[in-house]
Amino acid sequence: MGRRLERKMLRKLEGGEPVELHTRSTTYKGLARLALLAEQFGFEYADLRQEDKSFTLHLVPDPRPQARERAAENRSRYPRAAEGGPLPVPDPGTLALLRARMLSDVYRRTSMKRILPYAGVALTIGALELGFEFGDDRASAFTIAGVFLGATVVLMTALFLWSRQVNLKNKAVLEAAGFTLVPDARGRLRHVPPGDEARRAGEGDALVGRGSE
Repeated sequence: MGRRLERKMLRKLEGGEPVELHTRSTTYKGLARLALLAEQFGFEYADLRQEDKSFTLHLVPDPRPQARERAAENRSRYPRAAEGGPLPVPDPGTLALLRARMLSDVYRRTSMKRILPYAGVALTIGALELGFEFGDDRASAFTIAGVFLGATVVLMTALFLWSRQVNLKNKAVLEAAGFTLVPDARGRLRHVPPGDEARRAGEGDALVGRGSE
């Protein structure tokens, strides 16, 4: 990920208001680097949304005194950060935890358990259309549809098991670091840092949506 997106984010942070950062050309690790960089300048990660291949990273001001002190120190140490100057070096451990939080947030919003019922109906209809398109008669049409649907079910099952394994891995990483699950304003369970439960309980989506373009 180039410095252009980092500079764009840092310029947005100067306003002191919640920020929404939209991007298509990055990875979860790249997004975690952005959030970690924002933490060095007085902000904190609030949420991550994914639609197709597009991401929206939500950042909000961190009101804690230690966050303000860190931001003041880094603004003094890195005065040209938003213009392409030197930046703070990310801590690998904190970076890994942020990435795990992001993956957990996206998984809980787009859980395969929620998608499968709708996908099953769509795939069945698509399989039948494919069968009657290429089949010579009703019997061959149903055969083609059955083969296509069977192969798709196998693929969907593999994706479900893989996503479940990823979620369990991230959950284990976060819990080992002391993170706990707290419901946000909409009832979605989200991992919050140790000692931060009371401050973040009931926030989540209430913080998101006030960002600037």
